[in-house]
Amino acid sequence: MPHFSRSKIKMRRDVRMNDMNGEPIEYRGIAFIQFRTEWNDTTRSFAPMSAEQKQICEDLYRQLADAGIELGITISERTPGVEDVREFPKVMSFQLMVNKPDGSFQQSAAPTSTAAEPSGGGNGW
Repeated sequence: MPHFSRSKIKMRRDVRMNDMNGEPIEYRGIAFIQFRTEWNDTTRSFAPMSAEQKQICEDLYRQLADAGIELGITISERTPGVEDVREFPKVMSFQLMVNKPDGSFQQSAAPTSTAAEPSGGGNGW
């Protein structure tokens, strides 16, 4: 099955699972389609995408929206000394739905977040 990945990510701060009352904390997930462009030290930002690159991203977005695609995201904690990534403990998993072209959100019947689950749980790992 096609997938995206990033071998290493770092949290910018501690991520809590529950609030002070023991209730689950909700988070928001966002993703966007883009081309990696060159970094400009003067402006301290990436160069803007070309019109052609923007059109390719728009076309991909429309295809994903038309097909009703969801992106399943899993965050796992890297474990030193463990070679098999399927054994890394899962920290969080959630789905991202493509926003509708009019800017509204698509809703999914699936849960938007799950608590940490044991290794090998449910998503083919």
